[in-house]
Amino acid sequence: TRYLPEVWTDLAIEFLHQARGRQPFFLMVALATPHDPYIVPEKYMNMYNPDNLKMRPNWTPGVRGGGRKEIARYYGAITAIDEQIGKLLGTLQALGMDENTIVLFSSDHGNMLGSQGKILKRKPWEESIRVPGVLRYPRRVRGGQQKDTLLSHVDFAPTLLSLCGINVPSDMQGTDLSAVVLGKSDQGPESAFFQIFGPFHGGGVLHAWRGVRTEHYMYARRQSQPWVLYDLKSDPYEMHNLVDDSAARSVRNEMENRLNLWMRKIGDSWSLDWTAPVEDGARLYRYRTFYTVPEYL
Repeated sequence: TRYLPEVWTDLAIEFLHQARGRQPFFLMVALATPHDPYIVPEKYMNMYNPDNLKMRPNWTPGVRGGGRKEIARYYGAITAIDEQIGKLLGTLQALGMDENTIVLFSSDHGNMLGSQGKILKRKPWEESIRVPGVLRYPRRVRGGQQKDTLLSHVDFAPTLLSLCGINVPSDMQGTDLSAVVLGKSDQGPESAFFQIFGPFHGGGVLHAWRGVRTEHYMYARRQSQPWVLYDLKSDPYEMHNLVDDSAARSVRNEMENRLNLWMRKIGDSWSLDWTAPVEDGARLYRYRTFYTVPEYL
């Protein structure tokens, strides 16, 4: 039995050898980890001492699935992934393809790992919503730059298309951030939008919610009521919820307006939510493919 990321990496390397001289190509490698229950090869399992970890100020001890042991193994899994990325980049270089190949490294979500007393994903806190956004394109992008521009998954496609010299379809969602990547602009989206459409009790998510984040604030609400509001400048670890603070009323109203504008812009509606725990206990994946929640229920 082999470690799954190593298998996917070897398959990707095989693809790159076949693609040499037949550019352009598109390759997506989903390495699958880190993911609970954070099982990694022995080499990485004990790489980080749980007792030596520096915990985030908002971390809560005693949370099952978010303790020091899990975090140490999570770090080990990240190190394992880092080595696989190194193998992919090394292959591109060996094949003479690295200068003119765009490499974008990201993830589908973060992980609470005990921060805020929570675990896993689908939460409106930084540990859950923030993902890597690392792009490498030596031919056109100067290395070593850091940008504070807001970036969402929906921005990947228009940005990559533009970098490839392909016209972005007018009806494609997301923002073309190629000018930011190329150092021609620092202007990006004013906010990022988040959607969770239903509960996942196994991860502590009891309700659907929507959220919006700017450089300064994070705001989320359920359909029934506002939920959280944080000042990310003065409170980067989100330890003081301002959602019911009268002094922050104007900010909450502003963020509520932003959220509503996002929902109208993309055709979102609270009517799209569901309340049945369709993903708990892997119920969603046991049978055939379901295309609607009513069909499943």
